[in-house]
Amino acid sequence: MKRGKPSLSIGLILTCLLSARVAWPQQPTTEDLKKEIEAVKEGLKAIQKDIQEIKALLQSRLAAAPPASVVLDLGKNAFKGERTAKLTLVEFSDYQ
Repeated sequence: MKRGKPSLSIGLILTCLLSARVAWPQQPTTEDLKKEIEAVKEGLKAIQKDIQEIKALLQSRLAAAPPASVVLDLGKNAFKGERTAKLTLVEFSDYQ
């Protein structure tokens, strides 16, 4: 069996290892991470602002619309319970 030169074999191995090292993805730098964190913070602030606007809109709508209160005279229609009850549930239905 014929043996090759050891320096040639070592050179090929080193070339393969070094080229593989260059192909690995680079780790993000601290500055890249800081930029990403700032972008996330700005997005969070925008979301919080939107939530505050939605809350204000809902509160203004609730304040503008008075609570629903209806007085309904049932007369001599059939009912269950006392006539002097503070709350009466009325069911409307169609039997056709």
